[in-house]
Amino acid sequence: MSLTFSTTAALRFGTGFRPGQTPPESVEEMLAQLDAGRREALVFPDGGLAAGRERISDTVSELAELKLAGKDMDAVTRRVYRVRYLTGLNNLLAKDEHARFMQAVLSPNGFNERLAAFWVNHFSVSTRKEDFMRLVVPVYEAEAIRPYMAGRFADLVKTAVLHPAMLIYLDQVKSFGPTSPQGIKRKAGLNENLGRELLELHTLGAGSGYTQTDVRNAAYVLTGMTVDRNTYRARYAVNMAEPGSRSVFGKSYGGSARGQGDIAAMIEDLAATPETRNHICRKIAHHFLSDTPPPEVVEAMTTAWQRNDGDLTAVYTAMLRHPRSWDNEGQKAKLPFDYIVSGLRALSAEENDMRDLGFAPVKTTMADQAIDGESMMPAMTKARDIDSKPLDPATRKLRPNPLTVQAVARLGQPLWRPQSPAGFDDGFSAWIAGGPLADRIAWARLAAAKLGGNRDPRDFLQETLRDAARQDTIDIVSKAPNRQMGLALALASPEFNRR
Repeated sequence: MSLTFSTTAALRFGTGFRPGQTPPESVEEMLAQLDAGRREALVFPDGGLAAGRERISDTVSELAELKLAGKDMDAVTRRVYRVRYLTGLNNLLAKDEHARFMQAVLSPNGFNERLAAFWVNHFSVSTRKEDFMRLVVPVYEAEAIRPYMAGRFADLVKTAVLHPAMLIYLDQVKSFGPTSPQGIKRKAGLNENLGRELLELHTLGAGSGYTQTDVRNAAYVLTGMTVDRNTYRARYAVNMAEPGSRSVFGKSYGGSARGQGDIAAMIEDLAATPETRNHICRKIAHHFLSDTPPPEVVEAMTTAWQRNDGDLTAVYTAMLRHPRSWDNEGQKAKLPFDYIVSGLRALSAEENDMRDLGFAPVKTTMADQAIDGESMMPAMTKARDIDSKPLDPATRKLRPNPLTVQAVARLGQPLWRPQSPAGFDDGFSAWIAGGPLADRIAWARLAAAKLGGNRDPRDFLQETLRDAARQDTIDIVSKAPNRQMGLALALASPEFNRR
């Protein structure tokens, strides 16, 4: 079956149909979303990027005061304040997560939103790495990924890899040149994590010919990059940098003196290699088109990359203009985040439908409270008298919305929390299987019950899938015993779960 341009544009390259929003009718309209997306005011972090940065600054001050006051506290009181502090961070993250859903569901720039999700997954970091990452990661997507994902790939790599979120996540802040002044003073050494992932994940790709020596030398070149813990911005500390010259993938960096320019030069050179453009272009096509993307499409993308100095808009254009990119619908499975976003868009969800549910009811004691999903009791074995104290309202947790933040975690893709630097699996079989499908059906029933209203399931199917709806799905939805079940069947249909 050959689908119309607008249907494929909305389902394969966008975030799905939303009543009242007109899907793109041409490649030019799709590409225009990139500029529109750059100009669009983000609703996350909660309140916008400036608000997210301000919360980092405020929390740094709060933590400094807490540490100072802690010198005069007993162990029990310190634990109480620690609980309050962590719960506050978790609540701020919860607000950012809900705002992230609003951004994807309400934005008319679906292609731009899909690219943002792709690149955040490519340059994966996790809010679980340490306490402050709950504040830094939402800012990371807003300031290091989105503004650069339509420009040169080399610039995107530099902003992503050298952002505090990545430097913390891959332990670059713990990497010292062994013979640098700070390395000698602290008896600290090299950490290879960022150097390895820069080559294996972010640029060249696994199996591209680099060696363990390249990994180690890249880590040496990266020494000096760290994070200012007062501002949570990246900085270069020359007294942490390993002196001397190092060769990475055939090119030398450094000399008698080393500087941040050596890092920028290394990233530029890695981004310009044939191995990188092949790896990245294939990964983009794998995400949008098929687990085995057409070689001719990937070739067109790499050619555009080479001719345009790694300009990503030129790469996207080559993909969108190739006829094979519009063939064979249903080759990719929607990841959980994409599935939920497209379902909420189809149901015309508004801001209030996606907000957190407010604070959990006050429980009897602090021992009942949980931090980040784990009971606090194991940590209280030496402070049992807390168990008899009423719970301070400041330690109450925000309840996640079961249609958004709670649901995406249950379906296997918790926001900003991948299990590894490789990000979430983008393969078809990872998401279209028995267990994941059962969870999606449960979500479809809940969403239909909460947001379905009196919609006619047959009209809903036409609005949300258009000519992608197969006759057997139309028949099943039409025969549903009631409207709510019909809507749930449409949301759970194979066509709605695929691209």
